[in-house]
Amino acid sequence: MSIIAVNNLCRAIERDSALRQALLEDPRGQLEKYPDALTEVERSALLSGDVKTLYEMGANDYLLRSLAHYKIFGLNMETYSEQMRNCTPFAVTNILVR
Repeated sequence: MSIIAVNNLCRAIERDSALRQALLEDPRGQLEKYPDALTEVERSALLSGDVKTLYEMGANDYLLRSLAHYKIFGLNMETYSEQMRNCTPFAVTNILVR
């Protein structure tokens, strides 16, 4: 699956308080149940709170912010901001690779 699954998960976190609570209690188990297929790289980045990697893969920064807002995957606004300051956006990465 593409990075769209990560964006969909972040959108669901914004809308679903039961999902937020489940992710706080058992993040690994909840990701295994999540209906949208996540790649192993996406799953690993989510579980480790690596928003920098997810953003550089093309995840939407506004949606990723919900992970920090709700303190999912060990993130908070400070750690989110620190990682995002050192990112290269997906679009820029694609241009540089070509």
